Amino acid sequence: MNREIKFLEKLAKAYQTYDASVIEDDLADDMHYASFWVFQELTSKEEYLDYLKGKLQAMKNTGTTQEFKIVDGKRCSKALLITKINGRDDNGGGFVVDFNDDGKVGMINLTIPTFF
Repeated sequence: MNREIKFLEKLAKAYQTYDASVIEDDLADDMHYASFWVFQELTSKEEYLDYLKGKLQAMKNTGTTQEFKIVDGKRCSKALLITKINGRDDNGGGFVVDFNDDGKVGMINLTIPTFF
């Protein structure tokens, strides 16, 4: 199994268990996070983990659940598609990742499937 699939599986687990520590060791210190729905890009592991921990806690507090599926991309090899939110079909977004030369995640993008 390649590193992209392994990381996407861990990312899904982080969202499903509300636990950002699942992916912490896989992130480069200077990693970036961008979202199709948010104007400002996050530019460090520390900044992203702070954001993710807050987001996951808010999801846990509201009982928000997500289901995922790893899919083939046209612009990237694999993507993590959000298939359901709170049991309802979604397919409106998902994650793609890039790795740096050290094999760490250098970029996570939350985007629409058109950009997979």
